[in-house]
Amino acid sequence: MANTTIISRRGTFLDRGLLPVRNEVRVRKYLPLEFRMRLRSSVLELTKLSLGYRQIQAALFDSTHTWLSKGSISEWVHGIHDPSGGTNKFHTDPSPELAYVIGVIAGDGNLNVHGYNYEMLLSVTDYDFAEEFSRCLAKILGKSNLYKVRWSEKRKRWIVQGSSIILQRFLSKPWQHLKNHIEHSSRCRFSFLRALFDGEGSITGRNLTISNTDLSLLLYVRKLLAKSGISTRIPRVTHRAGSILKDPSTGRTYKRRKDCYVMRVSPTDLLRFARKIGFSIERKKRVLPSFVDSFETP
Repeated sequence: MANTTIISRRGTFLDRGLLPVRNEVRVRKYLPLEFRMRLRSSVLELTKLSLGYRQIQAALFDSTHTWLSKGSISEWVHGIHDPSGGTNKFHTDPSPELAYVIGVIAGDGNLNVHGYNYEMLLSVTDYDFAEEFSRCLAKILGKSNLYKVRWSEKRKRWIVQGSSIILQRFLSKPWQHLKNHIEHSSRCRFSFLRALFDGEGSITGRNLTISNTDLSLLLYVRKLLAKSGISTRIPRVTHRAGSILKDPSTGRTYKRRKDCYVMRVSPTDLLRFARKIGFSIERKKRVLPSFVDSFETP
């Protein structure tokens, strides 16, 4: 067994992706989540054939050159451990919270991979925006406590970070592949739009606009708004690729890599927007009512 991977119960290496390898020197080796999930699936299938643990060990070794300990087999069979780990509990059932997270990632959010840490991150100037993202993230990952919202003095922003390899990979899909979750219900649709307007929306005077470098996303937003009776103008280019952008909070300047588009919501539909979609950000909430009140005045 010179080059055989040994999976031991001790330290629950398998469920953390840490596997001791028997060689001249005993070391730890990370195995991909998909491989661990396939191993567990094979164990459960072999169990249905009424095979004993030793027979399961032999069968897996023949097919994968991986020697699974009886302790690990027992823990998988009895549901004591799961290869996905505690941070990866995620069910893809559509919900307003999941739609909000999809909207955040399509807008201001980021997906990062640091070694074996698969991360969803939001860095913004509004605390209540970060707090709402934290709430939705915790809800869909089954967390009893919200993710911490921390202030970065260097970035002058509020930051929320969550980690889940399964959710991160789900969100890595193009938004076009997630339409079933976005359009599952009116609540999901409104939640997705609220996330985008929280991050990419701007309201001054009677001007409610949303900006993005993805023209196809704005056209999709236009379609969803129309479905709710909210009309918009056709998106137009506001800034060309190569132009300079200055971050007002830090003073740093950046060169735009893509054209930036803006789309305006019809002023006559601001009341409908406020009632159906609205904002999670308090400063934007305070501005909107002053406009919609004028539409309600006789």
